[in-house]
Amino acid sequence: RGWLPYEYENTNEGYEAAKAELKSPLVTNEENMATGKELYGIYCAVCHGTKGDGNGILSQRGKFEGIPKYNDEARAITEGSIYHVLMYGKNNMGSHASQLSIEERWQVTQHVLKLKAELK
Repeated sequence: RGWLPYEYENTNEGYEAAKAELKSPLVTNEENMATGKELYGIYCAVCHGTKGDGNGILSQRGKFEGIPKYNDEARAITEGSIYHVLMYGKNNMGSHASQLSIEERWQVTQHVLKLKAELK
């Protein structure tokens, strides 16, 4: 119920394919952006910071180190790579698939892309 198959595997190759190919089915609008921002504040900001600079409260307290900034050139994140990481997790970040629905993951993705653009 409400579950759709996800065609990209939880591998480095799956990540790279999603990064290059996967596009959001959602229109970017105020409602999706507002929901994405709200969900980001709940699930992401604690590590990634409210600005996406990797300076969330857990980073500030030394609980996690090396949290990347969204505008890190070495990572060059895309909407597909963001969604893929929310789906499966990557490195020290766990999957958020059980906390966020498919639509919510895309809404968070929209907010992350906004933060990435604002960091430049």
